[in-house]
Amino acid sequence: MEYRRLVEIYDRLDATSSTLEKTDILANAFGDAGELLPELTQLARGRLFAAWESDDLGVSSSLTAQAIVDATGIDDEQIQSWWRETGDLGNAAANAVENRAQTTLVSETLDVRTVYDTLRGLSEYEGPGSQERRINDIADLLADAEPDEARYIVRTIVGAMRLGVGEGTIRDALAMAFFDGSDEAIQAVERAYEVTNDFRTVGETAREQGRDGLDALEVELFRPVKAMLAQKAEDVADALDATEQPLVEYKYDGMRTKIHVSSDEIRVFTRQLEDVTTQFPDIVAAVRDEITVESAIIEAEVVSYDSETGKPIPFQEFSKRIKRKNDIEKMATEYPATVHVFDLLYHDGQSLVDAPLAERVKHLEGIIEHGGETVQRAANLQSASAEGAESFYADALEAGQEGLIVKNANASYQPGSRVGYMLKVKPMMEPLDLVVVQAKWSEGRKSDWLGRLRLACWDAEQEELREVGRMFSGMTDAELREITAKLEPLIQSIDDRTANLRPEVVIQVEYEEIQESTTYDSGYALRFPRFGGFRDDLGPENADRLERVERLYEEQ
Repeated sequence: MEYRRLVEIYDRLDATSSTLEKTDILANAFGDAGELLPELTQLARGRLFAAWESDDLGVSSSLTAQAIVDATGIDDEQIQSWWRETGDLGNAAANAVENRAQTTLVSETLDVRTVYDTLRGLSEYEGPGSQERRINDIADLLADAEPDEARYIVRTIVGAMRLGVGEGTIRDALAMAFFDGSDEAIQAVERAYEVTNDFRTVGETAREQGRDGLDALEVELFRPVKAMLAQKAEDVADALDATEQPLVEYKYDGMRTKIHVSSDEIRVFTRQLEDVTTQFPDIVAAVRDEITVESAIIEAEVVSYDSETGKPIPFQEFSKRIKRKNDIEKMATEYPATVHVFDLLYHDGQSLVDAPLAERVKHLEGIIEHGGETVQRAANLQSASAEGAESFYADALEAGQEGLIVKNANASYQPGSRVGYMLKVKPMMEPLDLVVVQAKWSEGRKSDWLGRLRLACWDAEQEELREVGRMFSGMTDAELREITAKLEPLIQSIDDRTANLRPEVVIQVEYEEIQESTTYDSGYALRFPRFGGFRDDLGPENADRLERVERLYEEQ
């Protein structure tokens, strides 16, 4: 399939704001894709990897700009000017190709597989010369590209497709392409995606094996799935009243993980599906010593405790271990991990996702070494009266934890869903986890640092970010240095001293109240927002949702 045909699909998606039309366009494309279906299910969203695969291409926007210069002969100043004008490096690439000062003697027609494989291959380069090789590969693609092709190649590289295509659109399009598009078909595709986290697998299975194949898909070792999410309850009594057979556990202030165990390998994944096995050798060693099982997928909350006070070290501090690539043993000593296990999704070759929680917990308690030093069953009440649960809640807060989780012991596991199967109880007002979408260089002695952060929440219905305010203060010099280091590689365009960012960094934000606002497209603004720490375990789609901002506004 020629890449220009995919570009035509991109242009049609870009030309409509109707979700139904986008779904219909993609359904036709998927139905005609043949063996390219796995690639198209990814490229339709500008993605090159499954959600659980590392998607770091090792290419910043500035390196991509250099590749445009190399491919076209247009000078960097002109590229930067076009970039600033539109805020879209893809448009700058299209302009550069259209006005290129140099052409190759022999150009080839780009095809989808070549583009896909070349871009995925960028992540594999390591060591000296790796950046030059990446720039050369991108420049080679752009040298063969037409202007529209260059636009979408660059947008794919920098992660800014701007097509309004989310997971829900891909799901519905697959249900329409290979089934009848009914609610039942959509639910079948949704369930298959929930247990695989990979539309490549879902699409190929739907095309080749139909409904029976989709229904047979299950969780697998070393292919992580999303965490089941809790809804907020008003208080303990409300949570108990709303739960059929309550099982009450501490809500820990830690890193939510899934630990995949086989007889010869143990791997640790975050809630963001990032593989952090290397960063947590102490967890691997403890699981090997304190869990007896042939194979398992265990869900846990990992907490580090202060040896003097016994209180949990704030997650914002403990989370430094997540991104650490060196001094790992030192970090493990400084921030030792305690693994509080609470669920089991897979046991000795059998998926437990559809089993009730009570059965999953029974299996879980049968494989852990009770009284283990590092791996411990999460503090819980399996039969809780209202009075007992209130006392347990007070104990959790006194211990420095966030609150309680109240679960339905009769419920199955629903990856990624807020379905009322578990509720969380936390003190109000709660901080928000928000995405940094824009930043501005400070003034005076802080002029080298990015601050003045523009913040956004996640609109799950429209599958896009909505702005909720700006943070002008509350960060120390050390925090400003760190956030500058995190944000500078994500810059997509610069307007005067304002940097527009690829939305990847999530921070915890404290505030005094939420107000209605016409300034921001969420309709709300945070009053006196303050920096509460980095949430390295979250991505933009895991940020707090607009519906939660709306609910907090109503409740305050």
